[in-house]
Amino acid sequence: MTASLHRLGAGSPAAVYYTNDSQREARPDRRDEYYLSDGGGVWWSSGETVVRHGAVIDAASFRDLCAGLDPATGRPLVRGAGPGHWAGVDCTMTPGKSVSVLWMAGTSEQRAAIEAAHRTAVERALSFVTAEGLITVRTGAGGKEQHRPHDLIVGRFDHYTTREGDPNIHTHCVFINVAGAPANAGAGRYKSRTHLTIEPERLYAAQLGVGAAYRAALAEGLRERFGLRYREAGRGQWEVAGLPETLLQAFSKRSEQILAYAGTGASSAQREIAALATRRGKEELPTGPELEARWRAELGACAIDPWLAARHPEHDPALVMTVERDRETPFDPAEIPGDGAVARAASALFRHESVLARKDLLQRALEVAGLAGIGVDAVEAELAQLERDGTLLPLADAVMVLGASACWTSPGIAACEAAMLRAADRPLERVWITPAAVENALEHAPHLSPEQGEAVRHAAGRDGVSLLQAGAGTGKTTTAAALVAAARGSGLRVIGLAPSWVAADELGRSTGIPAQAIARWRQDRTLTAGPDTAHRPDCPALLDAETLVLVDEAGMVATRDLEAVLSAARSAGAKVVLIGDRRQLASVGGASALRAVADVVGRSAVLEQVRRQTVEWQRAASVLMARGEVEAALRAYAVRERVELVAGTEAAQARVLAVWSEQRAAHGEDVLIVTRRNADAAALNIRARAVLRTEGYLGPDVVILPARDRDDRPVPLALAVGDALRFGESLPHLGVRNGNRARVEAIMAEPEGGARLRLALKDGRALEAAWSDLAQQPRFGRKRPPPRIVHAYAGTGYAAQGRTSSAAVMYVGAATDAREIYVGLTRHRHEARVVVERDRLDALCRQRQEDAQVPATDAMVLERLFREARTYSEKVNVVDHAADRVAFVRDGSLGTREPIGQGIDVRRVIRAARLLRETVAWLGVEPLIMPTWRLVDAYGRRLTQAPARAARALVDELARRLSRTDPLLERERGHHIER
Repeated sequence: MTASLHRLGAGSPAAVYYTNDSQREARPDRRDEYYLSDGGGVWWSSGETVVRHGAVIDAASFRDLCAGLDPATGRPLVRGAGPGHWAGVDCTMTPGKSVSVLWMAGTSEQRAAIEAAHRTAVERALSFVTAEGLITVRTGAGGKEQHRPHDLIVGRFDHYTTREGDPNIHTHCVFINVAGAPANAGAGRYKSRTHLTIEPERLYAAQLGVGAAYRAALAEGLRERFGLRYREAGRGQWEVAGLPETLLQAFSKRSEQILAYAGTGASSAQREIAALATRRGKEELPTGPELEARWRAELGACAIDPWLAARHPEHDPALVMTVERDRETPFDPAEIPGDGAVARAASALFRHESVLARKDLLQRALEVAGLAGIGVDAVEAELAQLERDGTLLPLADAVMVLGASACWTSPGIAACEAAMLRAADRPLERVWITPAAVENALEHAPHLSPEQGEAVRHAAGRDGVSLLQAGAGTGKTTTAAALVAAARGSGLRVIGLAPSWVAADELGRSTGIPAQAIARWRQDRTLTAGPDTAHRPDCPALLDAETLVLVDEAGMVATRDLEAVLSAARSAGAKVVLIGDRRQLASVGGASALRAVADVVGRSAVLEQVRRQTVEWQRAASVLMARGEVEAALRAYAVRERVELVAGTEAAQARVLAVWSEQRAAHGEDVLIVTRRNADAAALNIRARAVLRTEGYLGPDVVILPARDRDDRPVPLALAVGDALRFGESLPHLGVRNGNRARVEAIMAEPEGGARLRLALKDGRALEAAWSDLAQQPRFGRKRPPPRIVHAYAGTGYAAQGRTSSAAVMYVGAATDAREIYVGLTRHRHEARVVVERDRLDALCRQRQEDAQVPATDAMVLERLFREARTYSEKVNVVDHAADRVAFVRDGSLGTREPIGQGIDVRRVIRAARLLRETVAWLGVEPLIMPTWRLVDAYGRRLTQAPARAARALVDELARRLSRTDPLLERERGHHIER
């Protein structure tokens, strides 16, 4: 159930599939017929400049428009019309298999009603494309200017079966590469053009949203007509509740065929290529009554009445589980109150983002609406109401949708981010760590480089919040240890915080300070609040003016967590040092909190000299990645034959294990396997256990126990003596942290069918417990779930970040980005290799080719991989959209959305401010430099007043170094100042 996109070929030949093909993909009662000579489709037009909306398509007109020609005159409508003109894009809209099964099993009246609901849903989805401006036209030099077309022309072709003869309602919507030129686009060489070619990139980007709009409209229509209910079917899709999965699979032979060819977990591009590769000729299929008889026989073999099952959705176990889950009270309150589709969608998205883009919110809301049988109009109405009452705060105007918003935040998130930035704004507050203590600590750490020494001096400065940005492998832990020594030499108490227990434990081990996960620290602050806490001065949750807080992996800390830390520190007068890397994996929670704080603080110490890698060119590649040049670094690995392309998932994963074995033989057992998806990690763990068993390092499986995987799904877990395990949740009653690793030393079977394990934890502790005790203690009388434990030979980038190993092999089996490659290629000391599943990238290359059957070359596949390596998915902060950043930090005011004033080159002002900062830093001035936004507001119309103390100290220092009289002091004395 989706809206799949396919790029057509060039000229009138691209129309052959739709105009000259047989009716074998049309209605089963006309299977022997061909499309009529005057066409078998219907035109959809938003402006009727060339064709009439709702008119029947004739073959000649369709062929002419595919070639960019006017059907009435034969003259070119657009530049480049003719045989080489790109014909357009096919957006195929298909419901879930349950809808087609109900249509197949229905009476003539039921079939007609389903067909009508499907056509109405297609119409609504096309209107959604037009309203959201997903198809544009370009004008101006180089086609830089985008416009909404005056007339969008679509050829609609309704089909009802698959290539295997299964029931499958779907409509091909062919967006013709000819669109009516808007009135405001007539300039230059486009002045005389009434029509322009289309630009579908926004449609590709919003493909899932278009499918969600279609499904929501269809769900509404079927609910109103038949009273149907729906269950989740994965990836935001739904099926009619009550129809069992076995019935749907019986009529999904084409899907099973594609799945068998492409493999489980295949991308949409791979499935599209598989569909082309396995497509059979329609002339081989049965026709008319013969096909209807086959359907009746297959339905009889299932012994299920689809319509009767649909009338009793309460028997559907998937729907029952969904209802039970919705009844549970969530641990965290929803960000947006209410049960509407938009409110529920926004609350889900706000768990991971602080700013919601229009495309993402509409897609998720429409998916939620489809499950509830609510249409597109209700979603749009709810969104408008949430804007009006201030529940959703609009931050920017949509480019292609007049009067609409491009993104939103919530009042609570905006207030939290503003409070975080205020708490970070503590320049030159006082001296916590004395210069003498800093120099003494550096004298006792001769192994530190000059770069690390300067980082310690900066972090120990007078700012209440200091930043230490450290790339992977640059020695941040040894730098932090020297800072801790200096702080203790000044009489400070030092505590450590991190976004995870694994990072907190590592910080504690490397620096010798008590460290906690931030979530636990926040919980402890809540529990210890009150007058009876004065007798607990050593509690990490309690801060005072003689405390230094080190926050490690600060780039992964969410806004709410960082605000809690910074606000508590400011209130207590404690100093905070944030240690992190903005270019590694971002926080799971919303926004890029470290980036926002860095803008407020103004400058930071930077560690760039890589020490982890022993090979010089690999150290250089790590430096490039820390600077954001991940593509260049990956190219270096490819040039030195450290990147392998392997076709097929099975072969690629087998190669990963072969490389893993080679690395273990050369560098010892401390070798990481890093991948992106939990499913890939699980598959690689199974293969790794087989390899270890062959090598004699792992015994036979002793027990198979119930567990939960990384996605919190119930799975069987086979265990053998010697197995490496990873805990997926904290177990306070056993002193186990989320992310801790252990090795199985003994397995004792229990009479009741369970088992008792003796484990050796990585931190040196021994643990013996029953399997059932290795799960969290249930609360509120709930049943204890199975342990959340997985094998630990392969893991995701999030599990690997912060770890160091002798060697590493990175498996790229799904779409990746710069952050993940950066993490995957900087864990090792001696060697790193990359194994890439080739078919996924090959399919992406073919998807945009005119002939998708032609395989891509290795060079093309590598270039596609390099394209992914330069993609950074940086999360957006609310302050990025504030009209006046100073006002936002001061009181959370977002201001009005206005364009930058004319006549002011804001980019030049920013460049000048950066040069000023570098110059004063070179002069050795204390860290007084103001962020650019402190001096120039977002309008570029005026200079704002910088904080008085910092500005005065800056002028004093500059005047002293230049041997000049302080002009501010002279002015205060009433003296005349010479210019």
